[in-house]
Amino acid sequence: MIRHLRSEIEAVTGCVFAAGPTGAFAVRRGSRAETVLKGLGRPMLSVAPGPLVSPYDSPATGFASLRVAFDGRPFGGGAPAAELAEQLRRHRLFADNRAPPAAPLPELFSSRPALVLVEPDLAAAPRRLQAFVDRVLAAVPAGNLVAAGPAGVSPLRISAPRLTVLAAPQDPWSLFERVSRVYVASQDAACEALLAGVETVCLAATGPAATPDAALALALRYGPGVHAFDPWTRRPIPMEEAVARVAWLRDKFAGNARRTVYVGISRWKRPALDVFADGPSGAPIHTMTAEDAVAAAALEGAQVQAWATRMPERLATLCAEAGIPLSRIEDGFLRSVGLGASLQPGASIVVDDTGIYYDPRTESRLARILKQTAFEPELVSRARSLREAIVARRLSKYNVGLSQAATDWPAGRRIVLVPGQVEDDASVQYGSPLVRTNLGLLQAARARNPDAFLLYKPHPDVEAGFRPGAIPEAEALTIADRLVGGLAIVDLLDRVHHVETMTSLAGFEALIRGLTVAVHGRPFYAGWGLTEDLAPGANRGRRLALDELAAGALILYPRYLDPVAMKPCEPEQLLDRLSAVRDAAVPSRLAIGGVRHGVMRARYALLNPIVRRLRARRGVGGLPR
Repeated sequence: MIRHLRSEIEAVTGCVFAAGPTGAFAVRRGSRAETVLKGLGRPMLSVAPGPLVSPYDSPATGFASLRVAFDGRPFGGGAPAAELAEQLRRHRLFADNRAPPAAPLPELFSSRPALVLVEPDLAAAPRRLQAFVDRVLAAVPAGNLVAAGPAGVSPLRISAPRLTVLAAPQDPWSLFERVSRVYVASQDAACEALLAGVETVCLAATGPAATPDAALALALRYGPGVHAFDPWTRRPIPMEEAVARVAWLRDKFAGNARRTVYVGISRWKRPALDVFADGPSGAPIHTMTAEDAVAAAALEGAQVQAWATRMPERLATLCAEAGIPLSRIEDGFLRSVGLGASLQPGASIVVDDTGIYYDPRTESRLARILKQTAFEPELVSRARSLREAIVARRLSKYNVGLSQAATDWPAGRRIVLVPGQVEDDASVQYGSPLVRTNLGLLQAARARNPDAFLLYKPHPDVEAGFRPGAIPEAEALTIADRLVGGLAIVDLLDRVHHVETMTSLAGFEALIRGLTVAVHGRPFYAGWGLTEDLAPGANRGRRLALDELAAGALILYPRYLDPVAMKPCEPEQLLDRLSAVRDAAVPSRLAIGGVRHGVMRARYALLNPIVRRLRARRGVGGLPR
């Protein structure tokens, strides 16, 4: 743990990590190393998770708070702020905040029993836990008792008829409302119960201890030695700010109340998707066939999610027959620095329980959001700020391509960009009824813009040789004035006047930059009065302002992940990460090195035919991703 927390420890101590004959040792609190060093009389800094952590915290991803001591005395920190008590009451935070906020409780709670509060450190120490319960049973000779805590309670040696043990994790704040009294093993453990206004009794290992008042318990729990950190950046922040951020993460985690069964998710996608689906009912389950997914979901009372373009054909039918909720997953519109086709994990997804945004044959969750939402001024203002930040930071979905400051494009002539697409992409096959090839798009764009200076940009996946849709250069130049493959889409959008597309996200990226866009298909951003719609049936029956479209597509529909911290985040936070990763990368056409590019091309040429056949046996079509 210490190795992973080096940056936090150095930030709060102001010292560079060091250990040796003349240095102090940094050890995990409660570890064997601490015991050995204490016996040797060596100076040491002990570190443990603090009283406030998010459900996504770990040594590898960072903790929202740490408790630090030097030679047994609290190191740094100070008295908690006056408003902290009210914040904790309002947000109802406790320990790691992974327990379901409203778990079903036994009928016993209707009689308001006393609670034996088992904190996570006690739950992890069976002997100490047993001793604590023994003390409570001895001190309370009559009445019903319930042993419970946020990390659950392991089996106890004693079986007392009046003691009920809740093995599953429980939200203490929900319990406080249903009990007559709370018993705790230390004075600081009384903090939250006292803040909730419940009578609290401390039975410490050294004997009965005076129960502090709420202010003192708060100071013991959150005072000297306790340091707060931003859960994403891991930088020190005031505890009051950490409380609000942990509460946001707790709510994201609690929102996944129903366990998720994934089907057919490629291994390279799993780490990120697992974070998106983690919740109080447990981490997601991975399966490879429709039958296994439905069986696992029925057993766990779970929902099923599948990558939209890799969903087994029988899955929807089997889920419907079993009454199991099914959703489709796809990348969001701010994804990564690098291509999905080169196995670059995505930092945003959409989870759609009615369809999927690129397939107009069925109304997607995004279409319903855009059609039905009453966009409040605060949401529209946030969307405007987010849109302007994306433009100012020059971000796009993949953030690949080279910048080109100077060109020989003619001045005073209308410049039109034609972004190519992957021709077997579902958005083209299902969403562009009249024009379905890049050559056809280029010809249609020239026919509509005979006097324009036409730029053709191949799709990065096609340009990399990963996916179909290439137009021979000589043939493309009989129609287009320039080929601009390898250039960053944001640089091109800065310099053009108009975009012609089938269903490309480049059309949306052009819209949010104030350009005119003509669509030959029916992408999610068409039909709202913002584009020139050339495909039949594009009208959605509602007109939207640009920032209303941005609110639906960038805020309400997707889910975001900080790809460094590996925790859910807001879109504004992801902009910081994408900017930093892109700025740190060596500029390249595809954000992929030459060796890896060669390996990936070989993979698509040699391995994919085999994978396609294996997927076909499971009822899955398309290329592996």
